Amino acid sequence: MSVGLRVVFWGNSASAFSARHFAALIETPANLVAVVDVPPARRDTTNPLPGNLPDFSEEARSRRIPSLEPDTPDEPGFIHTLAELKPDLFIAAGYALILKPQVLSVARTLAANFHASLLPDYRGKHPVFWALRHGEKWAGLSVHAMDAGIDTGEILYQMKVRTRRDDSVASLYERIMARSVPLVEQLLTDVERGCIPRRPQPTGEGSYFSSTTEADFHVDWNWPAEKIKRYITITPGRCFIEIRGMRVHFVNAESEPISIEAAPGTLLKIGRTRASVAAKPGAVSSSRVQIAGSQEESFAGFCRRLELRPGDILTV
Repeated sequence: MSVGLRVVFWGNSASAFSARHFAALIETPANLVAVVDVPPARRDTTNPLPGNLPDFSEEARSRRIPSLEPDTPDEPGFIHTLAELKPDLFIAAGYALILKPQVLSVARTLAANFHASLLPDYRGKHPVFWALRHGEKWAGLSVHAMDAGIDTGEILYQMKVRTRRDDSVASLYERIMARSVPLVEQLLTDVERGCIPRRPQPTGEGSYFSSTTEADFHVDWNWPAEKIKRYITITPGRCFIEIRGMRVHFVNAESEPISIEAAPGTLLKIGRTRASVAAKPGAVSSSRVQIAGSQEESFAGFCRRLELRPGDILTV
């Protein structure tokens, strides 16, 4: 691969998905002429950047690569700045804003997006989260050409990853990224050779999902225990239940059988660190919880601190 291919990278500096694919890009001899980050208010992600991984904007600046952050990418001034860079290729991974045709046309050869789903399914935001929430047996990644639609362009590469019963968003993303980051170099090689594989997405098929909301993380003791456990496991520390006027976020959970009749929300048992609560059916046990603005604590310790006892109903 020569160093002549001029590349602009697009991503979300709060996202591990963006950082991992950027790290693969800078290991290639491609000429990275700029990076584009989403504005701070739009950096929502279900796969946050771990502390041991630098964000790509900082990494770019440390290498004296321009780091751009437009409020909207279709601003005429920003498009002019991009055009002056004469990019051959756009590579996007986790960039949350829509690139309209006037922006995409700046890339002289191709604008490609790394999207963590098996397109045409799960177009839009947070595809790994939604795939796990819907109990999909398979997830994966598609590299597609960007067009005027949202994740509707021709598929260039696609790879599948089997989901697991105990997967979180982070664990599934990790397995997806382990297989997808080599596609960065593959894409660059194929672009340079002029042999990019393309196949259109099937029309009239697929699904689309948007941003998560607070309601997506509010769980209910009236749900089956296995559903509550799965939701908490998918996004540890995000799902919550209102208990005694406090929003309690659950860091972990297990589902258990129940041998007695108990209304959903009944505190069944308090152990050294774990406590269990009746669901419908079954029971949910947890060892770690967190109140908003406070440190994590054991669920059993939380119950004792509030002087809760077995038989109490844990509701608002």
